[in-house]
Amino acid sequence: MALNSRQKNTAPGNTMLWIIIGVVVLGAAAIAIGMSAGKGSGDPDNGTVAAEYQPVTVSNPALPPLGDGTSADAAIGQQAPALQGANFAGNAMSIAPGSNGNPTMLVFLAHWCPHCNREVPRLVQWYEEGSVPQDLRVVGIATASRNDQAYWPPSEWITNLKWPFEVMADSETGQAAAAYGVDGFPFIAIMNGQGKVVARTSGELELADLKKFVSDALAKN
Repeated sequence: MALNSRQKNTAPGNTMLWIIIGVVVLGAAAIAIGMSAGKGSGDPDNGTVAAEYQPVTVSNPALPPLGDGTSADAAIGQQAPALQGANFAGNAMSIAPGSNGNPTMLVFLAHWCPHCNREVPRLVQWYEEGSVPQDLRVVGIATASRNDQAYWPPSEWITNLKWPFEVMADSETGQAAAAYGVDGFPFIAIMNGQGKVVARTSGELELADLKKFVSDALAKN
């Protein structure tokens, strides 16, 4: 009888223990499912790295590299490539120079590049002082992004620098940059209202030089 009494007393205890364990396991599973369902591509621990790159589709032939500037730019007069991509949030973007009859300026930037970190504030100042031509579309393209370099991630970097224009995230393989013949940073390409390349430059430009570069390029429209 003593043995039977112990068995009767312990059986309910074991049942209760298993019930408690079951509740804990189910609760943990529910929390995990809820966390997973609530995450998007921009969450810090689920997609931040992926969000720093976005797929890019290129139409029209790629432009040749700019080179060292000792010879004429072979891309001048060529039809610029059209780009289909997205910003860091994954919102679709289209860059089709000449599609609306207005000029386009693309600025290719790398977050780790010291020259870019000096050039972006000049571009911001250019905007803030109201010097950007009204019909000129300016788009920054974050490219050559690397998570082992300074100022990663680029989405935060360009926000912290108060970039005032549109921004497209290049693909991890740099398809947008390759399409425009980018061979240094920062890199600027300007297209006229027909989508033809009228000017390209690589490297830093002081604010006065930037203004002149843009003005001269748009005068070729």
